[in-house]
Amino acid sequence: MLRFIVTATAIITSSSAIYFYIFHTQLSKRIAHTTHNGTLQKTSNIESIPDPIFTPEFFTIHESATKSTPRATLPQDHDPAILFTRLLRRNMTAFSRFPQALMLALVSKTPEQKASFTRAHIAALDFEVGDLVCGVYRVKLRRRDRVEFEIKMQGVDYVEGRLVLSFAERVEGDVEQIVFCSETCMWKRADETRKMPLERWAVRWMHETAAWWLVESGVKYLVDLE
Repeated sequence: MLRFIVTATAIITSSSAIYFYIFHTQLSKRIAHTTHNGTLQKTSNIESIPDPIFTPEFFTIHESATKSTPRATLPQDHDPAILFTRLLRRNMTAFSRFPQALMLALVSKTPEQKASFTRAHIAALDFEVGDLVCGVYRVKLRRRDRVEFEIKMQGVDYVEGRLVLSFAERVEGDVEQIVFCSETCMWKRADETRKMPLERWAVRWMHETAAWWLVESGVKYLVDLE
């Protein structure tokens, strides 16, 4: 019986690993994505990053994922900025059920942190400066077309960075496109030896899979509103 359980567990674990590997690979082909390690370039569009982070004194990891859709595929009676807020609520609610968020919930201590994971809390947000989501993401900057979250985990000073969700309106040929983007940036001093979460292969793989899926499924969510 024990041998059967061990064998069955190994088969399930291997099957799950293969499934998620294939899922990750397929997502990577449907999402435009970039990764940069090293000194953060001034070409970064993240507005709330302190100036010293752009110098060689800091080592950064910057990842982005984008997905575009023709404006005509989205509800025509809503301004893109309104749709963007709906996308934020939907994606952060979905993320709050991910394993990463459940781990963050376990280490959350204050009532504000614990409440920030609830569906009701996220559904009521307009993502104004100071709002907290999923325990560690606090709005640092808010524009019509972007939200920049400061990543700060209480008591764990090695997690420092930004999560940015944004959209841009572009014309490609004769077609008006809405481009949705998710960016994550983490940094540490260049001479530090400790590893940031995104420097760990398994964490980075999980992060990529989650970020890519949220961008793709979030755009589909908006298209289906029509």
